[in-house]
Amino acid sequence: MKRFAILASIAVLLAVCCVALLLRAAGKLPDQFYDASGAELKGPPGSIIRSEPMQAFDGAVAWRILYRSTGLNGEPIAVSGVVVAPETWMAKGGAPVVAWAHPTTGIARKCAPSLDADAFRPGKYIPGQSTPGLADMIKRGFVIAATDYVGLGTAGPHPYLVGLSAGRSVLDSVRAARALTGAGEQFVVWGHSQGAHAALWVGQIAADYAPDLKAAGVAAAAAPTDLASLFEDDKDTLAGEAFGALILLSWSRVYDTPLDRIVDSRAIVPMDWIGAECMTTRLGLMIDGVALRFLKQHFLKADPVTTEPWRDYVIRNTPTHLPPYLPLFIAQGNQDTVVLPAVTNIFVSRFCKRGGVAKVDEMNADHLSVASLSARAAIEWIADRFERRPMPNDCEKVAAG
Repeated sequence: MKRFAILASIAVLLAVCCVALLLRAAGKLPDQFYDASGAELKGPPGSIIRSEPMQAFDGAVAWRILYRSTGLNGEPIAVSGVVVAPETWMAKGGAPVVAWAHPTTGIARKCAPSLDADAFRPGKYIPGQSTPGLADMIKRGFVIAATDYVGLGTAGPHPYLVGLSAGRSVLDSVRAARALTGAGEQFVVWGHSQGAHAALWVGQIAADYAPDLKAAGVAAAAAPTDLASLFEDDKDTLAGEAFGALILLSWSRVYDTPLDRIVDSRAIVPMDWIGAECMTTRLGLMIDGVALRFLKQHFLKADPVTTEPWRDYVIRNTPTHLPPYLPLFIAQGNQDTVVLPAVTNIFVSRFCKRGGVAKVDEMNADHLSVASLSARAAIEWIADRFERRPMPNDCEKVAAG
């Protein structure tokens, strides 16, 4: 029986490797558009290296863009993304910008949303593959800036849930949208899951990193507000193992830290499978599923939350200083088993105690569906921020709860 189990495992491994090779052969990979020379990197953050038209939808125009940003060590880097604007954008200078920060797609270069032509067309919201409420925002006259983040599209590694990197990528996408369309300096950032984490970091660093922009608010759906809780609460779930694998793989590359202190050596190969695929394709998810079967047997041998230097990485990438003068919209699913409602309530409560104003949209939703189900309310809230209408405040309700 033991020999049969070993042979079965080998057969599964070979099958997965074959599927992975087929997927990589068939998948769309970044072309030369996403590569920038050292000379091309010279210029201010947010300036555009190159752009090209994309097919949009009635009433909209769109461009794929490559723009300049700032790396974690202050070095000039290139980041890719997409800008979508109303067809009348040339006649409507000064339009407000919504910076869309997408949820987890993966950490491989090929997982950039800008590689998918359908990601920026209206339709059913598919996390990582589309933008919720896109047609509605265009009708309202908003310009949409949608970053891929560092290392998706452009050369990696992708700093997954690395707050400073994500915040800079988003803010420079707003600058790039302004340069391309003549949009105004006023913007709201809106993100889902990984993108919600990015949105909170945008709020933290905007005043210092991009004083030329005027943040009107932060909207976040299923926001990972406490990375320590994310590790602890999700460690026994398949989703938690998948996200944990992506975090640890990314941080090991970004911070040049070996995994051997916290990860079982037998987990490295299945972790690499997960890191090499995207969570936006059926085949990619199938490979992730097989890899997770191996991780279920062997994964962590130490707790990243308590083991240095991983503990420091958890602390430094947890958003804790959202300024109270920025209004906050939080969408939370009461069936979310990845970002727990109790953890979100603690974050909002602390924000309120510092004098912040928060609108909380809690609904019957899970981690994936909360963005689409809250989109209408989020866009209404965003429109009100641009028009400087009175801000709804649920802080007393949060405190009472």
